[in-house]
Amino acid sequence: MKETKGRSEDKAESHAEASLDEVLDAVESRLESLVEVVKGLGAENARLKAELASAREASEKNGGAAAALARHEADRATVRARIERLLKTLEESNQGGRPA
Repeated sequence: MKETKGRSEDKAESHAEASLDEVLDAVESRLESLVEVVKGLGAENARLKAELASAREASEKNGGAAAALARHEADRATVRARIERLLKTLEESNQGGRPA
């Protein structure tokens, strides 16, 4: 009976070792999978950073263009007001010079 007990203990130990190996293999596989995910996320992060930098640069350029457009619109409004005043002055001087 002692031999049977010893054999069953050996089987339990070898089963525990096999079970431990399976667990370690599963952990290692999962860890490798997670490392690949982290590498992919790192690459995606780098791509997004580059995209953000490009968007910021474009925004700065567009901001400058928007400011220039606002200045040109203000200048246009000023010139238009002056032209309207000149036309009004010309009309008044034409009406004043005509005989009634």
